[in-house]
Order: sequence, then structure tokens, then C-alpha cells
Amino acid sequence: MSEIFKFCDPMMILADYKSPESHKHLASHIIISLGGKMEWQIENKNIKCRGICIASNVVHTGRIDENGAIIFLFTEISRYTASIKKKYLNGNSYCIINDNVVDSIVKKYIEHLNDKETLDTILLRQCRIDNSDEGRYEERIEKVLDYISGLKTIEHSIVEDLSNHIYVSKGRLSHLFKEQTGMTLHSYLAFEKLRKTYKYFCEGRSITDACILAGFDSSSHCASTCKRMFGISLRDVYKTIKE
Repeated sequence: MSEIFKFCDPMMILADYKSPESHKHLASHIIISLGGKMEWQIENKNIKCRGICIASNVVHTGRIDENGAIIFLFTEISRYTASIKKKYLNGNSYCIINDNVVDSIVKKYIEHLNDKETLDTILLRQCRIDNSDEGRYEERIEKVLDYISGLKTIEHSIVEDLSNHIYVSKGRLSHLFKEQTGMTLHSYLAFEKLRKTYKYFCEGRSITDACILAGFDSSSHCASTCKRMFGISLRDVYKTIKE
């Protein structure tokens, strides 16, 4: 059964699926096998490896080892994204990760499995990537990100609220956000609602209450958004959380 370790930056999953449908996400991946080689199909190429980095919006499917795999998901807004692109992708759709790095990650995973709060940072350090990408955006976009982060609920009026907050039109706001971050404002808002839903669920609220409080119209709306963005069912997110 898959386990969600974190739903933030980055999202970390211990996955045991064997052959997902061909799909793409609004997030880059780092996938590390906990056993033997994985088989991936990326842009009509068949790849066998123990570790791989896949860029966002790249169609792929694959089969992992029976021992499962560690999966990290990074949105374009992630503090790790610049480091990933520089270290691994360099404009390419994917990059095979060296077996020595995979061995180091698996070793640290076994050693620190119970360190829930720091496990992701420990493992990513073995990948030689970091989240030191500070000061990436101009002041208005930084204000937008801070405003969204501080909200308890993302209301339907959020785009208008944000445009008023930084004194630009809604059209200009959407253009500026995409230009600066590489991610549409609506996609980022959807991700933030998912993140807030996860947070509220972990605090003890029911799935439905957590979804509504975050800003979704219903739990089914949340479920479809989760599936569309990450190829992960809402059941996987909330019924398999690693406590």
C-alpha cells in the first residue's frame, strides 16, 4: 500500500503501484527504487534504471520493483526546482540517476525511516539538490505567494482578491504569475488547496470537512483535482497517510 509522507514542498510518497496508466503531471519527479531496476516508458523510449528524474508535463508510465519506490514530486513553484533542473534535467525530459546515488539514498532511507520530519531533507541531500533558490520572484509575486500561504480557505474570489492585493488587473496577475513561476495561477491555487486539505485532515478533520475548509466545493472536486494534477487518487492520499 502506498504511503504519503508529506504533501508540501516536496511531496514525498512511498509507492507500490506496479503499472500506472500513461499520464503526465504538473510536477517534476525523482523516483528511487527500493529494490531492483524499474521499467519506464517516456516519450516512446523504454528505460530500465534504479533511479530517474522526470520533468513536469512529460507523458510517462512504468513498473517499479516489488519492494516499492520513493517518489518526490516538485511543482514549478518548488524551492528545489531550479536545483533539479540544473543538476539533472538541463532542458531534457528525463535523466537516469547514478546507481551510487541510489545506493546512498536507500541506505539513508533505511537509517532514518522513523525521522518523519526530516526524512525528505536527508534523502534529497543525497541527490545533491537543495532549496536555496531564494529571491526568485519580483516583489508582487512574492506578496501573492505569502498571501495564499496565509489563507485558511481559498475562496472563489481569490483571483480578484489577489489582484486587489497587488493592484493589478486579473489578466495581468495571471500573466505575471505564469511568466515568473512557469506555473499557471489556477494550477498553483489547486495545489495549495490540496496542501491545505492534507494539513486539515492531519489535524483531525474528516476528509469532507478538510476539503471544504481548504476551498474545494466537495470531496469529489478535491479527488478529481488530485488525480488530474498528480495521478494519485484521493484514497491514496488520505487512507494511506504514514502517521
